[in-house]
Amino acid sequence: MSRPRSTAGRRLGAFVAVVLMATTGPAVLPAGAATGTGSLPVAAPAATADATASLLKPGDKVLGLGRTGFLSRDADDYTLIRWTRLADGAVTTVPYKPGTYLSRDSDVVVLQNRDTTSLRDMATGTDLFSVPLNRDRYAGAVGSHLFFRADLSGHGPLDVYSPGPDGPVRRTVTGLPADASDLHVVAGADDEALVSYLTGEDTTAVARHWAVVDLASAAVTSSRPIPATGSIEAYAYALSSGYVAWTEDESGVGTRIVVLDRSTQKVQSFLMPTAGRLLIGLTGDWVTYSLPGGLLEEKASPLIPLTARSLTGTTTRRVLDHTVSGFDTAGDTYGFVGGTVAGGEGLYRIAPGTDGVPVATRLAATGEPTQVTLLRQAAPTTVDLDRTGGKLSMAWELSRNNVNMWVTLRNTRTGESITEYVDQPTQGEDPQPTRFDWNGTLNWQGNKGTWTSASAGPYTWEISASPLNRVGPTLKASGSFTVTRKTGAHDYDSDGAPDILARDLSGNLWLQDVHHHPDWTDTTQNPESLVGGGWQAYDRIEATGNLTGGSAPEVVARDRSGVLWLYQGTGNGKAPFTARVQIGGGWNTYTLLTGGSDLTGDGRPDLVATDRSGRLWLYRSTGSASAPFAARRLIGSGGWQTYDRITATGNLAGGAAGDLVARDRAGVLWLYLGKGDGTFATRTRIGAGWQRYDDLIGSGDVDRDGKPDLYASDVNDGIPAPFLYRGTGAWQAPFRPGEGVDAIQFGHSFNLFA
Repeated sequence: MSRPRSTAGRRLGAFVAVVLMATTGPAVLPAGAATGTGSLPVAAPAATADATASLLKPGDKVLGLGRTGFLSRDADDYTLIRWTRLADGAVTTVPYKPGTYLSRDSDVVVLQNRDTTSLRDMATGTDLFSVPLNRDRYAGAVGSHLFFRADLSGHGPLDVYSPGPDGPVRRTVTGLPADASDLHVVAGADDEALVSYLTGEDTTAVARHWAVVDLASAAVTSSRPIPATGSIEAYAYALSSGYVAWTEDESGVGTRIVVLDRSTQKVQSFLMPTAGRLLIGLTGDWVTYSLPGGLLEEKASPLIPLTARSLTGTTTRRVLDHTVSGFDTAGDTYGFVGGTVAGGEGLYRIAPGTDGVPVATRLAATGEPTQVTLLRQAAPTTVDLDRTGGKLSMAWELSRNNVNMWVTLRNTRTGESITEYVDQPTQGEDPQPTRFDWNGTLNWQGNKGTWTSASAGPYTWEISASPLNRVGPTLKASGSFTVTRKTGAHDYDSDGAPDILARDLSGNLWLQDVHHHPDWTDTTQNPESLVGGGWQAYDRIEATGNLTGGSAPEVVARDRSGVLWLYQGTGNGKAPFTARVQIGGGWNTYTLLTGGSDLTGDGRPDLVATDRSGRLWLYRSTGSASAPFAARRLIGSGGWQTYDRITATGNLAGGAAGDLVARDRAGVLWLYLGKGDGTFATRTRIGAGWQRYDDLIGSGDVDRDGKPDLYASDVNDGIPAPFLYRGTGAWQAPFRPGEGVDAIQFGHSFNLFA
């Protein structure tokens, strides 16, 4: 067949290699993963001739359909030509010649060299005759009759060569005008040939005609002039015992199909809303028409399906969903290469059914689908988004790419998802797979226009591919994969990005998802998501990092009687904490608390606190949920009362352990580098002016550059205006200038942040 072929068995190695460069886990090649849905009308299922169903492969070109078999050229070797018998699928190889055709309305093959033309009857295996004529004079063949023009310029007279007892018999067709030129046999049926030709030498006087030639007498029995616009390739013709059909170009409007009833001389015409050559055929009292090549068109057209129109009424029927080429066949039948959604791609014979309405019978299948089908997909079973930089590449190879395609990725644990349009690669002989590069973001809690990093957990992917030409239903296919990633110090929803906890004036605790856009290099804070009420019982809430080695970081909260409580993390942003566990009492002796930095080098974050005497105490993490801290140890003998904020930041400068920043009452921020033994080096001045902020939070790595950052909140009338100070990795100047965070708030007033 002549259309660009599918690549069902091609390029698999490159396909998988391209896609998996950003994934972990093997490519998945599912069986039966795709399902089609849709309600567009489709052609009726075609009957199948099983004997030859597998004797066409993708890309084979059918050269003609005869009475007992069909002629085809191999997709990969143009010199390999086969005759396939319909009765049993038996194949005969036809000797290659530069010009090889199937004579119209027959099983006779035309074999041409430069100066010799031969006929072979494939039904009987008999060589009929040869004539020593230049193939440039060849005008066509019907049955066992060869037509040649008198000279190479295409002018008449027109000679016909037919079998005789002593060799070929040459006759000159009578009834053609003396000035006939551009002579071609364009159709044949029931011992008749339809010949197209031009008359007139002057450009303004040129006219095109058709003539029916009786093969027995070599005489024209009827003829008709038609508008002479365009070349021979612009016209289509069909001939049967009852009708002659042809097309005429309606300039600027479309193509007109004209049908002449040969017994009544009544003419019917139908204007088709497109320009260009159509495939037409005659089957009983029906004319069929289609725009060939429609399977790969990028827009819909009513002419893509092969449609049968009654010549005795106004009824139309869809016979095939699309066509590639068409052939004269015996009697009231016609052959088409094309396909239906139900029967797939192949060679079909169109013939009147028991009620006279044309039906399609599939004679040979290519194995290719007509509807858009998922041939193979490359997607991970597991992807570690920390290893891939938050990115993931997936790809799907479709049977054709003229589709509108959307992909949806969904976290089945949280319900968060993203749906994006996927650009299609150029359709061609060897098309590329459709590739989707995911940047690791989802719509935050289903809100389009707000973004969040994808959290760890189970995911599904689903593609929806709607054919642009509306041939076949929308393809739906899906699969699953798992995302893994590490959680950070403030990452309560397991998306690898920090979150902020904020308590409003009514005692409700809210989680605010902070997202740094990898493509836009800016940071947003999504609207608050309710954690729960009753948090007014606490006068201090502190993020501690992952104290107990669980799946997510924890917080500690001190009630107003001095009891400290532990809330373990779940990793689920909608319910981020388990029920509280009491740590112990007496914690009201401390004025400041902060946690999240590993100060002792054991891989667990620790807690530090300042008492009213200005001493600094270390509570080393034990990893136990029931007793998360070891006995306190004094690490600062005095002077810490000068600070009104202390914040554990993690390891700012790549030193031995986590670090601490402290703001004095004049608004100067100081850096304390951890030594790894629970103590700090001499403080370093960061800068002044920090008194503008109500809270300083060691947020962890917001921008995913491997360096911890500092989050600052400037609250006016309870409404925070957050800023982000991104880490530099240098202890002399540990933070870049502050950047505003685009915070989307619901109007709550807050009095505590963690």
